[in-house]
Amino acid sequence: MKTVYYLFFVQFLALNFTFAQDYHLAQYDANPLNLNPALTGERLTEQKGIQVNGNYRNQIASYSSAPGSFKSFSVGLDIPINSKFAMGQYFGNNKSGDGVYNSNNFMFSTSYKINNSDNSDKQNFSVGCQFGILNTSFVTRNFTYGSQYSPAATDGFDKNIASGENLNNLNSFKFNLNLGIYYRTKMLDDRFVFYSGASVYNISSAETFVNTTMPIPLKFNINVGGIYIVDDKLSVQPSLFYMYQTKTSEFNIGGLLHYKLNKEYVGIFGAGYRNKNAFIINLGLKMSGYTFRASYCAVNGTLIDFRNKGIEFSILHVSPKKIKVSKNPI
Repeated sequence: MKTVYYLFFVQFLALNFTFAQDYHLAQYDANPLNLNPALTGERLTEQKGIQVNGNYRNQIASYSSAPGSFKSFSVGLDIPINSKFAMGQYFGNNKSGDGVYNSNNFMFSTSYKINNSDNSDKQNFSVGCQFGILNTSFVTRNFTYGSQYSPAATDGFDKNIASGENLNNLNSFKFNLNLGIYYRTKMLDDRFVFYSGASVYNISSAETFVNTTMPIPLKFNINVGGIYIVDDKLSVQPSLFYMYQTKTSEFNIGGLLHYKLNKEYVGIFGAGYRNKNAFIINLGLKMSGYTFRASYCAVNGTLIDFRNKGIEFSILHVSPKKIKVSKNPI
């Protein structure tokens, strides 16, 4: 009977973690392939070659016995093959509940420009597709049970004591498909760039735990933004991001300031607000095709019972390409 209760508990956890499957990032724009497949090969700077990005997020929660037990890591790579077609791939890992629950994505990404492209690169209307494998798992060796209670243990439970349960690690490997569209145009003599995109994730994915198959809910992303060149040193980049998955929605509004410190370095300063959730501060530096950013998320008072903070880092590098383009928006 105890085993039945634990199986029911695992199913309940699987259902809830599945509904919260897709992690979110404060620096969502620094992880383009996780934002929209149509961003594959998209560039907002004069560098048009291979792009490599890496992201790391550590969610430190006061209600967790292990600080930093919610972590996300991802790396991506994409390259324009020609003026219309681009391809890439990314890997993402998310750990929740001190490593008890893990998800891994390995996705191939492609995009195609529908509009006629030229060297001025004034417009980009593209569609994108991603396909690959989603792996989710519970690590049951991290579970503790009433039979393992020990007053001598630091946290009250000794995992070296036999639990009497027969639960194996639970793994699921499923095919996943994501689609997206994206539009970008330059205006005001190339001093202003406007862009917007929409994507849907988890189109064909479902996972199986304890003989129960549950679909992973669709995730919808919408992002809108722009870059305006104020003068030779300053550019501003306002942005909006909306995400919806099952009954959970996220609205993020913010902006970045790009200020040229000298001929080689550009400082990045920014702030944002995620509705009913957190205030976000961004700092960064651009140099020689590299962009380094760090952000800090502080949860607001609406989640006072679950105080936490998120620290996030990203690095993005774009190599040069021989194609000559018009005035750089940043």
